[in-house]
Amino acid sequence: MMKKSKVELWSGFNLSRSLFTVPHMVDYDSYIVRKLQHLLKGKQKAVEYGAGDGIWLEYLAKNNPDREFVGVEWNERAYNYCVDVRGVGLKNLSFIQADMSEPEGVIECDLCWSFGGIEHFSTPWTVLSAWVKALSPDGLCFLTAPNLLNRRRVQNRFGFSPEQYLGKDRMVTERKIDYGYSEIWSPNYMTKFVMDSGLEVLEVGEISCLEEEKPRYIIGLRRADKL
Repeated sequence: MMKKSKVELWSGFNLSRSLFTVPHMVDYDSYIVRKLQHLLKGKQKAVEYGAGDGIWLEYLAKNNPDREFVGVEWNERAYNYCVDVRGVGLKNLSFIQADMSEPEGVIECDLCWSFGGIEHFSTPWTVLSAWVKALSPDGLCFLTAPNLLNRRRVQNRFGFSPEQYLGKDRMVTERKIDYGYSEIWSPNYMTKFVMDSGLEVLEVGEISCLEEEKPRYIIGLRRADKL
């Protein structure tokens, strides 16, 4: 796995949260559900990279029984929770324990998303390029990432600086484009990063309903006429 954050931090993921029940998360939950439901239109197979506890996949599988959903999760604790709790009784939902930066963790699909996952990799453009190649023609990719320009937010949430959380301060690609831990998630750099991975950018912005964090998001299209 081409990671740059501390892997042991991933084991602290909070499991068993229910949608629409945590007061300060209700607007965010509603926003993500609406977004995913909209992106699912006309799609048959969807994959979440870094499924966590499977909260979004469980909801979508229950409400879209005619579509197939797959969650890819590296962390054993989270994966076991997904299998034992989220996937029970849902024939259209499956989970794979795999490294989502390696071939066994990249799944062919019509729609993929990753919420706060891509920024953990030392070469995120390489990981995203593999996900894009696995998308069907006119497939969609939806990404969110922490707003690492907000140093106060990172310090308050994690207890240390963005440099400590993500590791190396700056990464330079073979194309000499500077993708720093903060620059890559600023609008211009995030757009360039996604375009370099083979997507046409449809939408980019902040999820403002999470007032303190305001994570960034981007939606990209793998255009069939440019394959």
